[in-house]
Amino acid sequence: MKSILIRGIRILPNFFIIVITFVMNVKNSTYNSSELSQEKTSTDDFDRIDYVDSEGNITFAGNKGYATVIKTKKDGHVVLEQYYDEKGELIVLPAGYAKILHVYEGDLNTEITYLDAGDEPVVISDGYDTIRRTYTDAGKVDIETYWIGDEQVQRKQGYWQYQRVYDESNRICELRYMDQDGDLVNISSGYALVRRSYTDSATIDMYFDENLQPVALKSGQYGKRKETVDGTAITTYLDAAGEPINTSRGYAVVKSEGTKTLYYDKDGNPVTAGYSQFGIERVNGQNVYLDEAGDRMLRIDNVLGTRPYLVLIFGILATAAAVMVRGRVKIVFVISYIIFIGIMTIAYRESGERRAVFELFSTYKRFLSSTSLRQEILNNIWLFIPLGAALYDPKHRFRWLWAVALSIVIELVQYFAGIGLCELDDVFSNGLGALIGYVAAAGWGSDPNVVQFRSN
Repeated sequence: MKSILIRGIRILPNFFIIVITFVMNVKNSTYNSSELSQEKTSTDDFDRIDYVDSEGNITFAGNKGYATVIKTKKDGHVVLEQYYDEKGELIVLPAGYAKILHVYEGDLNTEITYLDAGDEPVVISDGYDTIRRTYTDAGKVDIETYWIGDEQVQRKQGYWQYQRVYDESNRICELRYMDQDGDLVNISSGYALVRRSYTDSATIDMYFDENLQPVALKSGQYGKRKETVDGTAITTYLDAAGEPINTSRGYAVVKSEGTKTLYYDKDGNPVTAGYSQFGIERVNGQNVYLDEAGDRMLRIDNVLGTRPYLVLIFGILATAAAVMVRGRVKIVFVISYIIFIGIMTIAYRESGERRAVFELFSTYKRFLSSTSLRQEILNNIWLFIPLGAALYDPKHRFRWLWAVALSIVIELVQYFAGIGLCELDDVFSNGLGALIGYVAAAGWGSDPNVVQFRSN
């Protein structure tokens, strides 16, 4: 009886993660806003925008972080924005706020404050809680500064002030990023000034550093041209002379229509972004990779990424297999599963800038409020549960740490290769999954020899 009780306790973490995945992930898969329609309701006192599916049901838009926004008006101006989920409950957006308060001087919105659900100012992900604005004589936004309470602060991107400069037609012709003294400063993207010009159909931005010299971004482009042709949004990356250039990612042109985005070189030929995908499509809030013809590729990450219930089924079956196999078969299983993890985390990634987040639990803080982050966290846990189960050995209680070491290697490869976001939270989620699998294997295994690498 005692043995059965111990085994039951060991299996509980798996049961718990199965319930969480089903209730919070499988049953609450999300859509991209481009997959949904908008229903707008307006009165003298408020504007309301709902995202709805094809059946008219209010639906959570994963890329927006909400299903409904209600904008309260006073004297014709929006004074408060509030965000809600599909159940009509107030929700905290991924950036960290639930409401936005607008303060006016006359008709000019001079202050924007981000609030939590309790109406208190909250520091959002970019590092401030309030934006203060000045205006030109023509009533256009001039300079923005960033504050926490009464203290001016630097944005996460590396600048203190942001200025829009206008031409004679009151169109933006320059965007300036400045330090606390008002001098140009290079931001994290690599430029300090954007000069904007216009054609009949396009907007052209060119990048300059703090010394007003043309500067290339890390992907190699000196600027970009944006236009819309027959409903397709087209972005073309430019060299210093303003001509199309293939970036270090391999493409010069990005075309987006509806939920699909496709990549082309400067000669108009389809090209891959990453290892094999020619584009992406947003389905149920997730990226689905496309082939040269713009059709969905037959790939396991396409299947698992858009069907959360399959992640749950696959995880359970793979964990059961990890527990049951033995001897040389187990070695083959472990090697094969490590290769599978590599495919899911490293292969088919688009190369780009090195990015890292070393704040532990930064994503877990938004586990309940962000459906997309919640799905990512649960997928990262499930990815390593079978590996943890396969590594179980009653003679080596800490063998599951091998999985943690693998996760660290993956994050380092992603960082140095610029093929994803290196996150400490990912290592934690993977390690948690490995530990859950390891403990579950200890509870399921009726014979220690079944779960060892070598049979006696």
